[in-house]
Amino acid sequence: MRPDLRKIWPTLLLCTVLLSLGGIAGFLLRPIILPPTAVVDKPDDAPIDTGHGAEVVEVLEKTIDNMNLKYGKFEVREYSNRIRIPAEVVEKIPQSRRSVTAAVAGRVTKVYIAQGQAVRPNEKLFELQITDKSLSQAQTEMLGVLSELDINQKELTRLTRLYEQGVVARKRLIAIDFEVKKLLGKRDSLKQTLRLQGMDDEKISSLITNKQLSQTITVLAPALENLAETSTPQVTLDPSENTVERASFNVDAEESADADKLYFTVESIDALEGASLELGQQMCELTHHSSLLIKGYAYEVDIEQIAASQEEGKTFTARFGDDHHQQQEVREGLKLFQIDNHVDTKSQTYPIYIEIGNEILSRTTDKQNRTYVNWRFKPGQRAHLEFPIETYSDQVVAPLSALVREGPETFVFVKIGHTHESPEGTIHEFKKIAVKVLHSDQQFVVLSPSINLDIYEEYALDQAYKLNQILNLVAGSGADPHAGHSHD
Repeated sequence: MRPDLRKIWPTLLLCTVLLSLGGIAGFLLRPIILPPTAVVDKPDDAPIDTGHGAEVVEVLEKTIDNMNLKYGKFEVREYSNRIRIPAEVVEKIPQSRRSVTAAVAGRVTKVYIAQGQAVRPNEKLFELQITDKSLSQAQTEMLGVLSELDINQKELTRLTRLYEQGVVARKRLIAIDFEVKKLLGKRDSLKQTLRLQGMDDEKISSLITNKQLSQTITVLAPALENLAETSTPQVTLDPSENTVERASFNVDAEESADADKLYFTVESIDALEGASLELGQQMCELTHHSSLLIKGYAYEVDIEQIAASQEEGKTFTARFGDDHHQQQEVREGLKLFQIDNHVDTKSQTYPIYIEIGNEILSRTTDKQNRTYVNWRFKPGQRAHLEFPIETYSDQVVAPLSALVREGPETFVFVKIGHTHESPEGTIHEFKKIAVKVLHSDQQFVVLSPSINLDIYEEYALDQAYKLNQILNLVAGSGADPHAGHSHD
């Protein structure tokens, strides 16, 4: 072998050994030098990641507004388990209705009211031309008595002066005085007759003072007190032409807090212009709805619990309209008015009654200056009554619409604290978490406390069903809406 070749072999052997050592070292140090391509180990308590689309939903801020989605904290409060029964608003009978009848026989010459109109006490309803012979005769007789009384009183005054001068005998003075007293008694008797025929004291006094026979009579709306009575409505007699001054209202009453409720509603009109009416014939029917009743339909098993709750001082809650209506009217603290002693044979329910005060929402006026009022609660209006039978303390209470069910599981959506921007606008994120329901009713659910349910976080308070639909649609499409950011 050539001498120069012997010098190369040690060098080649050394290079081979060094390359082998470098390859072995590179293989052993690969996990440190290169980035990981395998799954990163997670903490033992971390949930298994099935992709963001399976648990977090992104919603644009404008979409939240369009959905009318509300979010906030769940309440921690006392919660009462309630029994819920169907109900409806009904009138108080007979307090809510008033029949106006003809105080005298006559012909209707003017109808001042329209059906559905609101009228105040003492407001004009009808004008009648008197055809009642007995009333006309009584007035004529009253005028004759007043004329004789006036003559005899003047004669008594004249004879009294002459008697004091010793010109006339006492016997003549006594005779005139007796005649005056007899006429006064007859006048008082005729007053009673006119009262029985529909005239009040003020109108009788006007007849006595003015000494004019009334040809027309104006029927006014009755007073609001003693609505249960069926007394004759107030009337005004016109001593001059066929006109009468509109009755003035009590200013203090109008300015009081209860003045809003001083309205009757014209339910029906039975007397039209030109109609001839007999004494006592119905002219119209008025209703007064400032106080109504809620009639609930309870089952037999509920009656004892209702009575027991009443004895304990518990009150009712009334909900009006559709349960899903956003502006549902609610009244709380209502007391039991009556448990009916009859059973509804059709539904086999036990009627109960709750008293409720009413209020006027709005007023309108037509071209004839007639007023129409819109009461908040109306007879026939649908409602539900709730009363407590069991109370839970310090419970996590959420609206029913904040809950979504999928098979045996129930979830709520917690709002993630951060937002991010996109070309379409600000994006909010809601994460679905599982919860356990202890109790639910038509309005609320009671949730079991858990490590996932943080009461200091904000949650979707409604529209949970729609959020879950969006979440399932995104997951089904296979898209990852969270690319480019993470939820560390």
